[in-house]
Amino acid sequence: MGSSTRKKKEKKKDFQKPKLKVGKTKAKAANFTDTSFNSKAIVLHQQLAEEAPDSDARFRHNLSLTASRSDSQRRDALASLTSQLTSNLDIPIGTSTILHKLLPLMTDISGPVRSQLLKLLKALPAEEVKPDVEKLILYIRGAMSHISQDIKNDGLNYMEWLLDIAGDEVVVGAGCWIKPLKVFMSILGWASGPTTSATGKGKGGWTSAPRTTFGAQKHGQSYPRQILVLAKFLQHGFKPETSTFWTSNDWFNQFSRVPRTPNAFGYIGLFHAPRDEDGEIYRDREDRQKVFHKRFLEAVQNGVNMAKQEGGLAGRAAAVLDKVLKEGMADYEAPSRDYDADDGLWDGYIM
Repeated sequence: MGSSTRKKKEKKKDFQKPKLKVGKTKAKAANFTDTSFNSKAIVLHQQLAEEAPDSDARFRHNLSLTASRSDSQRRDALASLTSQLTSNLDIPIGTSTILHKLLPLMTDISGPVRSQLLKLLKALPAEEVKPDVEKLILYIRGAMSHISQDIKNDGLNYMEWLLDIAGDEVVVGAGCWIKPLKVFMSILGWASGPTTSATGKGKGGWTSAPRTTFGAQKHGQSYPRQILVLAKFLQHGFKPETSTFWTSNDWFNQFSRVPRTPNAFGYIGLFHAPRDEDGEIYRDREDRQKVFHKRFLEAVQNGVNMAKQEGGLAGRAAAVLDKVLKEGMADYEAPSRDYDADDGLWDGYIM
C-alpha cells in the first residue's frame, strides 16, 4: 500500500509546474553553454600573407558580378563600380564596353539595381557616352515602354540623363527622332499620325483611352513628368542651328579634316539596308520639324489642351510643352496652314 502511494506521488511530480519566487532567475538548463567571453582580435595568417587584388582586377570582377542572379549582389557590384569611376582611377575597360554590359539592367526587376545603375551612368564621361547614343536610345525606349510602371518611370530618368549630356547628338541619331516620339505618344495615351481631314477627325485623331492623372493614384505623378521629358526632347530637336561666318580657311578645314560626329556620313546609306521613315537620320532642324508636323503635331496639341483642362501638375507641365511647340514650330512654313500664336493651334491643315 505504501509503495503504491509513493509511486503515485512520483508520477504527480512530473506534471507539477515549479513555483518561481519574485526576483530569482530561472534555473539554467542542463545543456547550457557559457558564451559570455569576448575576443579582441582574430588574425588569419593566410590572409595576411596574400596580396590584395589591384583596382583593375576589382573593376573587372565587379563588372562580371552585374550579371549575378542575386539582386543585392548586382546592386553592390554597381555601387563598387560607381565608386571606382568617381575616384579618378584609371579604368581598364572602355565606356562603350561598360555600356554594352550594363544597358540590359535598365529593365531589371529590382528597383535598387536600376537606381544604382542611374548613378553609375551619371559617373561616366559625357564625351565617351555620345558615340553610343543610338544604342542607348534603343534600351531607353524598351524601359519607357515596359509593362511595369516603375520601370517606365526609370526609363524617363534615363532619357532625361541622356538629354542632359548628349541632347544634340540624340536628335540626329538614326531612329532617334521618330521612334522615341512614338514611345512618348504611346505612354501618354495620345494617338499620333496624319489626319484625314482639316477637322482632325480620322485615323490619327485624339485617342479615347482613359488617362489617370490624379495625385491620389499610385502613379498619378508620372503623367506630368512624361510631358516635361517630352518637352525637353522636343526642345533639343527644335533648337535653332547656330550660324557662323566662315573664312576660306574654315571652309578648307571643314572639308579636309576627319569628321567629329559619330557616323558622319550615315545619312548616305552606303553600308546598310535602306531605312524607313522611322529609322531615318534627321540631321537638319527643318527636317525634324517637317516630320513632326506631319505625324505628331496635331496629337500633341490635342493632348496639351486636354492636360491644361485638368490643371494642377499636368496643366503646368502642358504649359511648358505648349511653349516649346510655339517657339519650335513658329518659323516652320507649311502649305495650306496658318499658325495662330494666340491659342497655339494650326488652322487649315490639309494633308
